[in-house]
Amino acid sequence: MGRKHVGIVGAGVSGLATAKVFLSQGHTVTLFEQVAALGGVWAPSRHYPGVRLQTKRDSYSFSDFPMPAHYPEFPTGQQVYEYLAAYAQHFGVLDRIRFRTEVARIVPRPDRKPGWRIHVRNLDEISESSFDVDFVVVCNGIFSLPHIPEISGRAEFEAAGGIVLHSSQLRNTTQLAGRDVMVVGFGKSALDIAEAALVDARSSSLVFRRSIWKVPHRVWGQIHINHFILSRFTEIWYPHPEMGRLKRFLHTSLRPLVDLFWWWSERVIGGQLGLLDPRLRPDIPLRRAAACVTLALDDLEAVREGRIGLQRGSIRRFIASGLELDNGKKLDAQAVILATGFRQECPFLGKNETAQLFDADGAILLYRLLINPDIPSMGFNGYNGVGTCQLTAEVGANWLAQFVEGRLVLPSREAMLANIHAESELRARLLSTKLGPGYYASPFTLGYLDQLLRDLGLPPADRHKGLIAWLFDPIAPSDYRNLLPQPVRSAAPPEAVRPAYS
Repeated sequence: MGRKHVGIVGAGVSGLATAKVFLSQGHTVTLFEQVAALGGVWAPSRHYPGVRLQTKRDSYSFSDFPMPAHYPEFPTGQQVYEYLAAYAQHFGVLDRIRFRTEVARIVPRPDRKPGWRIHVRNLDEISESSFDVDFVVVCNGIFSLPHIPEISGRAEFEAAGGIVLHSSQLRNTTQLAGRDVMVVGFGKSALDIAEAALVDARSSSLVFRRSIWKVPHRVWGQIHINHFILSRFTEIWYPHPEMGRLKRFLHTSLRPLVDLFWWWSERVIGGQLGLLDPRLRPDIPLRRAAACVTLALDDLEAVREGRIGLQRGSIRRFIASGLELDNGKKLDAQAVILATGFRQECPFLGKNETAQLFDADGAILLYRLLINPDIPSMGFNGYNGVGTCQLTAEVGANWLAQFVEGRLVLPSREAMLANIHAESELRARLLSTKLGPGYYASPFTLGYLDQLLRDLGLPPADRHKGLIAWLFDPIAPSDYRNLLPQPVRSAAPPEAVRPAYS
């Protein structure tokens, strides 16, 4: 098989992992990144005050490039960015990135060869150019475009001196000095910002329509939560079409035991964090919230102590003095931060590709969360990860590399499409949260990684562990280091040449 020229859209976590893997197998790689720095959501231009990792550093790393031991358990956004920059430098990815280059269109190659022509726009020189590639990997991420809801009255509020920012636009809390701040949302970024705002703001409150489940660092102050949420133990309590006989027996004959587990989990977690309080209690059961469960850091303690205010309800409109809720209540505010998440689009794709990629509800249609059988010579990476996105991106990149090289045995087009719809229907049945066009392998992360390894002809990474360790050990990227295909060219170990971290 000849070596390919691979074009990669985006230099975030998944783009860097994809580039590293394809380079290690001898392919030519060009990355296109529209901002001036790598890292995606971890790029400095996208840091909101107080941003930090909510997964332990040892789980949020690549298999062959661990985070530095001197990093804290939950590294800051700046530290994650520096880690990604060091990864790109070490593996020769950095000089393959074309920064400040926006992908405008991806169209079939005019020479009719397999592959695509990528039309790009240099944002500094205001010039356009094009590249012919054999394969494209779209790594623009599920957090690429801020979701800013349309709320009437914003012009009136801003004319009165109020400021409105999306969470990705907030650079420092001095912008909030002396103001009453309302943070819209109840996710990780909302709580982080509400806590950080207390440094300079006069007051800080959360406004949210619905609460979401959060989990403590340690259950009963003793057992680290990663032994549950990032292990095979929790996956056992979700049914899956490919489950074995023992698990099928659990979810049929022992269904009351499954119900008891989830009832007990809600009371343990809810009682420890105060989520059984009517003001905070989530609207959906824990078992249906796997994809939107976040780690409770110190900010939830600030909520319970009353340092961060709570206002539960939907926003009807902006008013000159702040916000009005749908129940008629008026909230005084001079700053509103919209921690309302992101939306995902692929505007550079043609109409035919877009029609194949998205269903009527906007959900993305990908086999193994990596390819669409009706879009040849194109893959997608980064639509398959949540708390361990580095690892899922890395294993996914190895799957894509072998796919490009023709070394995967895949089912028919019809079988792949049937699998795509079955997986989508399963998540819709199990989970209440609409995940939009990008979706995660959660709550089957380890099972998903097992699937990819099986396709690659490899065994599960934790196959040698005893039963207790197999059940409760948190996912460990290092387990995958010697399992994944090795570079076709020799390379010094990362420790030998790794640059210093700050």
